[in-house]
Amino acid sequence: MDYNNKDSQDRNHKAGDKNIDISEKKEKDYTGIFLPVGIGLGVSLGIIFDNLAIGISLGAALGLATGAVVGTIKKKK
Repeated sequence: MDYNNKDSQDRNHKAGDKNIDISEKKEKDYTGIFLPVGIGLGVSLGIIFDNLAIGISLGAALGLATGAVVGTIKKKK
């Protein structure tokens, strides 16, 4: 049996149904947005300071923290 995600949503939700999946809402995942940005900055800093492993680690940590903070701020509004 080949189930398509769209077909299962059509079977589960009618047009006027107010109970929709969270995937249908227009929410952004800010952690996923800022993680690559932080890693990119970390790679740059790692190359500059000649320590790539620490640069990537610090960049990833900064990206995750920034994404979590921005996501929390946006959810409050």
